[in-house]
Amino acid sequence: MDRSATFNTKPVSVSWRVRLAVALLLVVAIATISITNKLLTDRFTESTRNRAELRIALYSGNLLAELRQNAIVPQLLSRDPALIEALTRADYSLSTQRLISFVEEIGAASLVLYDIDGRTVAATDRNRLGASHRSEAYFVDAIRSNSTVFSVIPRSTGGYRFFYSRRIQEGGTTLGVIAAEVDLQRFERAWAGISDAVIVTDSTGDIIMATEPRWRGLTESEALSNQTPQSAIERAIKATADWTALPPDAYLRGEAVMRLSSRIPFRGWRITSYTTYASVREKVNGVLALEVMGFAILLALTFYALSRRTAGRAALFQRESAELRAL
Repeated sequence: MDRSATFNTKPVSVSWRVRLAVALLLVVAIATISITNKLLTDRFTESTRNRAELRIALYSGNLLAELRQNAIVPQLLSRDPALIEALTRADYSLSTQRLISFVEEIGAASLVLYDIDGRTVAATDRNRLGASHRSEAYFVDAIRSNSTVFSVIPRSTGGYRFFYSRRIQEGGTTLGVIAAEVDLQRFERAWAGISDAVIVTDSTGDIIMATEPRWRGLTESEALSNQTPQSAIERAIKATADWTALPPDAYLRGEAVMRLSSRIPFRGWRITSYTTYASVREKVNGVLALEVMGFAILLALTFYALSRRTAGRAALFQRESAELRAL
């Protein structure tokens, strides 16, 4: 009878310890995963922010360099003897070819020569010849100014064109205007090839450059609230919509993104980038998956060991029971 009582109480004691061990293992697993998630999220988020800051500094520097490079073009061409002679004699037969040779060297989007009446007399795009631009800001402002002027002109199809223009004089007499269009669209195309969304705003806060064409002409707040979920950044955001442990700087249609902004030392412009947390989530989830798999294997081995122990104890009980019945 004493042996039977001992057998009946022993399994109860083991079962209590097993439950405690499994519960402790689960607590350790949850705590480890939570701490790992927090630490890695902070680390990878900071790394992503640093890379985004470097990119936006590079974007700003390249944009400013392009603007400065094109700023000297009208000043140089306004002193070109061949163009001055063409305006003086009203003979433009060789002027277009001369502008084409210049644009190939400097990389401007286009060069246009206007006479005193605002008529296009030479252009790298021959389709523009003969068109009147007398009322355009880049012509009017250049005629009135003694220096090179910069103009931002809205496109009829959306977006903006950027011009440097300067009047051409000879002996104190204004003969015409030379204008150089700056190719800033190539930067938009380059920025659109990455995961970031990038905008450039002028001094009034209007978006004049953007990787998303629908944003141009809007303010930043209007762009973020009105954008349809078809752009590359929003497709990336959809993949991270359930990632709530990240510190958002801004929201795009209610979803968190990292916002970085920097001033461009040119006419009050600012450049702003929006970076998703997709890379952060991918890296953190990779580590967490390994931890979960490790704890799952450990838990499986624990249950396997317990099952073998239970099976051995059951066999022992059966043998003891058989011996008791035999007695």
